Amino acid sequence: MEKKVCQYIEDNHLLSPGDELTVALSGGADSVALLWVLRTLAPRLGIRLSAAHFHHGIRGAEADRDAEFCRRLCADWEIPFSLGRGDAPTRAARTGESLEEAARALRYGYLLAAAPGKLATAHNADDNAETLLIHLLRGSGPRGLGGIPPRRGRIIRPLLGCSRAEIEALLAREGLPRVEDSSNAADDCLRNRLRHGVMPLLRAENPSFVHTLGRGAALLRAEDEYLSGLAARAAAENRAGEGWSCRGLLALEPVLRRRVLLGLLEELGLEDPAWVYVEALEALLTAGPSARLDLPGGRTVHRVYDRLCLGPPRAASPLPELRLRVPGETPLPEGAGRICCFVTKNSNFSKKNLTTFAFKCDMIGTLELRVRSRLAGDRLRLSGGAKSLKALMIDRKIPAALRPGIPVLTAEGRILAAFGVGADPAWLAAPGEDALRVSWEGYDALLPEPRA
Repeated sequence: MEKKVCQYIEDNHLLSPGDELTVALSGGADSVALLWVLRTLAPRLGIRLSAAHFHHGIRGAEADRDAEFCRRLCADWEIPFSLGRGDAPTRAARTGESLEEAARALRYGYLLAAAPGKLATAHNADDNAETLLIHLLRGSGPRGLGGIPPRRGRIIRPLLGCSRAEIEALLAREGLPRVEDSSNAADDCLRNRLRHGVMPLLRAENPSFVHTLGRGAALLRAEDEYLSGLAARAAAENRAGEGWSCRGLLALEPVLRRRVLLGLLEELGLEDPAWVYVEALEALLTAGPSARLDLPGGRTVHRVYDRLCLGPPRAASPLPELRLRVPGETPLPEGAGRICCFVTKNSNFSKKNLTTFAFKCDMIGTLELRVRSRLAGDRLRLSGGAKSLKALMIDRKIPAALRPGIPVLTAEGRILAAFGVGADPAWLAAPGEDALRVSWEGYDALLPEPRA
């Protein structure tokens, strides 16, 4: 088995001489076998080996026993060891994750922090076959049917080419100790039911079926990598500010579009997302302009008109009414930037710039200028006539949640302009006239759509 693992490591380029490798050691048969094999191969591979164990705060005395077993085993084998502890039930209650999801998140969070280099986990060919069956039952797409990859970031799986039977044979041959997790015997989770009831039936039909599934999964992973490259380019081409263009994504071929959406879900933090979430995200592309999709773990995707954005919608706080310093700068609260006023000659402003306006000095005179949030009933006169500010903001595709943060400029109670919307043309200076230039600067992307 040592030769088989060494060949798998070389074929998949998992390790290089000089690598620091930490083994995720649970104390069970698989992780003990992995640690023993890598300890045997370490001089040949030229790696520095250590181990780490994580106590999830569940299973009581049995978990304490496992942690002590791992500590003693590493002491006997003269392998550097580290132990981490967490509280999976508390995290699950806080985040809404299942206990298994919470335990996994805590475990990998610790193990990756404890590993100075690469992290080796003891997933084997049987684990891969079980994972494929789980993904198939849950309606996974091609990504999930690719099974467990040999590597993901700093995580490597040197035992993926070995079956559980081969691992058991190694432990028996070498007389290696282990501990048993009593929860593995219960059929209260899908993986255990498959392991105890379905896998023996499949193995009876084809004794080599775990390796057959592994080869098929490897082919699907290769095709997945190619499609993922195409999807990454398509996602970049359809980037729109802080999100992605819904129109652009809808114009893609369905296969490529779904692959792009799968990548967005993974960017959001979902690992191997079920295909039902991809379909739900695809439906969001044709939903209303303010639609949103809530996903596991408190994750959210939402639309802002034509843009698909990851995370919850942003919201702006209402602006208090403020008197502007003229000339000078007036800071706005809540990261809404500042209003800058100065007098300039020979103004050459663009009417397409909706965050800077140049007003006639002779009309402004000594009037007191103020800014505030939009109020119910506010109307602004533009070149096409007067219209409610609410309707104008909808026309400009400013999201409802952001509208309270849009400064409305007034003079003696009259609305002169709304930034991001437009200004009353009767007050605007023509090129060449003396003007008071009023600009909204430093706002934190409160206007997501291009100003035009």
